[in-house]
Order: sequence, then C-alpha cells, then structure tokens
Amino acid sequence: MTNLKLLCSPFLGVILAGFCLSCASRAVLNLSAPAAPGEKPSAAASFDRIEAGDVNHVTLFFLLDLQNPRNAAARLAIQDWKAAINGVTPGKGAALALGGEVVRVDAGASLQIPLELTLDLGALSPEHEDFDEHQVELDLNLGFVFGPRDTAGVTVTARAAFPRIREPEFFITAIAIMKAELINTRLKVKLRVDNPNGFPVELSSFSYELYGGDRFWADGKETAVLLIPPRGSAEAELSLVMNFINMRRDILDQIISMGQVNYRFTGEAAVRTNQELLPCFPVNFDRSGNSAVID
Repeated sequence: MTNLKLLCSPFLGVILAGFCLSCASRAVLNLSAPAAPGEKPSAAASFDRIEAGDVNHVTLFFLLDLQNPRNAAARLAIQDWKAAINGVTPGKGAALALGGEVVRVDAGASLQIPLELTLDLGALSPEHEDFDEHQVELDLNLGFVFGPRDTAGVTVTARAAFPRIREPEFFITAIAIMKAELINTRLKVKLRVDNPNGFPVELSSFSYELYGGDRFWADGKETAVLLIPPRGSAEAELSLVMNFINMRRDILDQIISMGQVNYRFTGEAAVRTNQELLPCFPVNFDRSGNSAVID
C-alpha cells in the first residue's frame, strides 16, 4: 500500500513533469538546425606580393579570405576565372593555382589561403608597348560545395600593379681599325645602349663576340659600369684584338679596305635596376646590322 500511495502522490507528478521538460530541452539543444537560406559563404582577395624570374615571367601572390557561416563543412572550387593586364586578356602563358589541391572550409569557420597567378608578359600583344606599369585585374567565380546538390557561388575581384621592366637594346654605331700588324689588328667598337624604361639602369659585367661578314672577328669582356638614363642612351667604346694567326693574310687586307661591314654582335650582360621587383637580371643579346669601318 505504501508503494501504491507513493505512485499516486502529487509530488511524484511534479517530479516526473520536471524530468520530462528537462529531457525535451536537451533534445532541442542537440538538434542541428539548417542554415538560413540567405546565409551565404563569402570571400575576398587582396594582393600580397610579387616575384619575378626575369622581365617576362612573374608570379602574383594574393590572399584569399573565406568565411563559411553554415553548420556544414564545404569544399572550395574555382569554377571560372579571368585575368586582364591593362584591360588586355593575356591569353596563353597565364595560370592560376590555389594554395593546395583540396581546400576545406569547416563549418562556421574562417580561412585564409594563398592564391598564385603566373603570367608570361612576353606573350602579350603589341597593345602593351605604351605602358610603363602593369595593372592586373583578376576575376574569380568560386564555388562552395557542401554536397552533391548543395553549392553556393561567390564572385571575387583582386587587383595588383607593378612596374614594367624592359630589356636594354644594343647597337654598334662604328668600327675603327686602330692598328694593323702581321698576325692581328686592334679594333675600337663604339657601342650604344638604349634604355626604354622610365627609370635608369646600369650595365655591368658583359661579355660579347663580334662577327664581320659571317666571320668571327674577336671577343671581350667589360666590367666597367655604364649608367643609362631613363628613356635615354649611353655609349661605350670597346677595345678588341683580331688575331689572324689562323687566317689568311688577304682577309686582313679585305677588312682594312672595307668601308662598310655587315656585323653580328652577340653576348650577355648584367642589368641593374632600382626596382625591388627585379633588382638585377641577365640579358642575352644578338644584334646584326651594317656599320662604317673607320681608319
């Protein structure tokens, strides 16, 4: 009877009701409610830095900030992208890569990943000839993939600017025969270097070979610095020795009697700039032309 009274007691009803309310509250807290329909992932891109291998090959580094407000993890995918340099599409020679093959953005998380845009500036059309600065605009169509039928698209635009660096151009303006001897002759070659850049460059440590009339004449190496002003020219005088010990004497006579010579001037030079992007770079040159031979 005592047990029966306890079961029928009003106090037991209060206890059981409280227990049921507690269980219901816990059940509600443990449910994962789906994200609101307007709750979309977001992304933003900012320019970080640039690296250059030479005057034509650069890599732009961006930082991609991602936010996933949903309660499910997502995989990031680049659905489409387009790059333009000063309004011109580079076409071939452009590549884009995320900072990993698979990018996962956890539920309710923020993530920052690197983005690399590689450009071959040498593949640009002649429309770029008048630009001293490259202005790049990168448009991205990103997809957050939550499941086979659950995706969210985000559009991002990133911009960057960096100076254009051009290679100097080399020209021979005159060849002078200074002294003819039995087995060699001394030459003075006047070299003009044009700087197409809007900033000064220095030319140093360059080696060269000179050919005249399809024959090797002489070679040499210079280490003196030649400063070339912005969009200007500078001249240098090179001293060369032609050795005829393995050639016929009549070749020397022909050279001495020349009024004009078809030449070919090849070599390699180190060019220094005041640009952080590319402070020093090598240049290979191969120039042909016609020059006066001065006694």
